[in-house]
Amino acid sequence: FSFGTELNFLKNRLNLKVNVFKSWTDNLLTYHELNFITGLENNWVNGGSLENKGYNITVNGHIIATRNWNWELGASVGHYKNKLTALPDGQDYVDAEVYGATIRSQIGQPVNLFYGYKTEATASGTHVYATSEEAKADGLYILGENGIDKTYFGAGDVKFADNGDKEINKADMQIIGDPNPDIYGNIFTSLSYKRIRLDVNFNYSLGNDAYNYLRSQLEGGSRFMNQSIAMVNRWTYERQKTDMPTVMWEDPMGNARFSDRWIEDASYLRLKSITLSYELPLNSTFIHGLTFWGQANNVFTVSKYLGADPDFSMSNSVLEQGIDRGLLANSRNFMLGIKINL
Repeated sequence: FSFGTELNFLKNRLNLKVNVFKSWTDNLLTYHELNFITGLENNWVNGGSLENKGYNITVNGHIIATRNWNWELGASVGHYKNKLTALPDGQDYVDAEVYGATIRSQIGQPVNLFYGYKTEATASGTHVYATSEEAKADGLYILGENGIDKTYFGAGDVKFADNGDKEINKADMQIIGDPNPDIYGNIFTSLSYKRIRLDVNFNYSLGNDAYNYLRSQLEGGSRFMNQSIAMVNRWTYERQKTDMPTVMWEDPMGNARFSDRWIEDASYLRLKSITLSYELPLNSTFIHGLTFWGQANNVFTVSKYLGADPDFSMSNSVLEQGIDRGLLANSRNFMLGIKINL
């Protein structure tokens, strides 16, 4: 179901477009667990339901309209929210493993949420134990493969949120991020003087989380591979206050496990394009005008995201939304052209 309306005010100087929608999807493709005698863990089945709703609003104003000067300014804002309503065989949720991340889709929640371990602040104010006394006071531990031997977290280890039993295990995992943005859209303007025209377009996204897989590899510190310079801040001595844990071969305490250490706010504002053009009038038999133009794309981006580019797409798969596996960033580029009007 969708509904849209377009309104014009002030003698068509102000334009407003509003679109709202809601959709229902049945026979959703989901993972189905198989009996162990099949030799397979799961397969795809049509057995789920999903609701999706949202809106898109665009406002455009003709601020200046004279013989020589024209200025238009506009913006759009969009929002969507999906909710999983049913899964096959009475399941409450399904998990998928993608690049070391657990992606959970649970009834009543949006699909493809990041599901992992949450870190907490220690007594020293960081997320890494600065002293052995801090770690001993919390008494957190992991169990060995035999299910009996306990290994306690110590100085230099990350403090993970615990459900109260002191053991850090899968029971402590929780929702740690949502790749779906709160709002997204564009900001655009066009200014012209006689035959010279300037077009500027921004796009933005707010409230979307990203799993920085590349950073988890470059700052995990558990193997013999190149690491980022951020690792110089790793914990190395008692009472050192840092959020970078100690480095140990194969990471026996799981400090580099999938947690909110690798989940970042990927909100951004990007100057997507600037175009300057000049229209040269001609009145000949074959050519009725020439337009000379120059354009710059991906001029700059404002974001707190630590990856190469907050505006990325790993693939078209829903389960891989918001996962940055280190693809090349959108490059800044410049173009010149001539448009011939015949």
